[in-house]
Parts: sequence; C-alpha cells; structure tokens
Amino acid sequence: MTLRPQALRLADGWQLAFSRFTSAQLFALVSDIEHYPDFVPGCIAARIVERADGRWRVDNLFGIGPIRRRFFTLAEFDGPWRLDITSTGVGSGGFRIDWRFRDVDDGCLLTCRFNADFRSDLVAAVAGFLRTDAEKLIIDAFQRRAYCLFGAAAAP
Repeated sequence: MTLRPQALRLADGWQLAFSRFTSAQLFALVSDIEHYPDFVPGCIAARIVERADGRWRVDNLFGIGPIRRRFFTLAEFDGPWRLDITSTGVGSGGFRIDWRFRDVDDGCLLTCRFNADFRSDLVAAVAGFLRTDAEKLIIDAFQRRAYCLFGAAAAP
C-alpha cells in the first residue's frame, strides 16, 4: 500500500465594505477574469476556454520573476451574488476561492474566502509566510480597479 502525504491546508479570508458600489458592479469586476492580468499581481494570462451556463473553464498563467505556473480553474457563478473558483493540481494540491457579494446600506459588502491544500511542507511554509503580504497586494489591486472602473466619486 502506498501512503500519500498529508495535505497541508492554508485557509483565510477577508471582508471589505465598499461605499457607493453595488453588488452588481463588484461582481462584474471580480468575474472579469480575462482582465486579471491588467491588475492582479502575478497574473500573466487568464483566458476563458469553455463557457457553459453559470460555469467557465479558465486557463491561467501566474508567475513571479522567472517562475511560471500554468493551471486550469473552474469558475462557477450566480451573479451578482456568488463566484467560486476551484482548481486542482496547483503545487500538487488544490485551491478554492469563494467570493460573496451583498448589498448593504450605501454600498456592498464583499467577502472572500481562500483555501489551499499543499502536499509539500516547503511550499506550504512559503505560502504561509507570504500570505499576509500577498493578500494585501491583492486587496489593494481590487480596490484600485474598482475606483478606476466605477469612478473616484464613489471613493469614501
């Protein structure tokens, strides 16, 4: 019998309140996957290769410096309220990102949850070490993109 290594799990998430933006606007921003290379740190390419009702298959290329990683994800959505992105085979594990959008007084509450499984202690340690900085960069990128697309007048 062959024993497979135990997957190491990294889980986190955040909530952001966007004044004067609607769920529809923020869903449009987050679900515009093919434009991620324009603003998401590390995203080199993202192309929807298959479209079905409420589901897309996406070819992704991410990298930092000379390191590149190509992988496929499945994006399932119910706009403008939910977008779930899942992948397997990244770092010999998999990941899931769940986006939720809820209209609140004078804006939208955006919630993002992230789960990743790693089979390598080293990869898990590096991911854990870089997580806080990476989250801040990604959150900042989505905030800047929202104000760019929907106007500075919406800024708090």
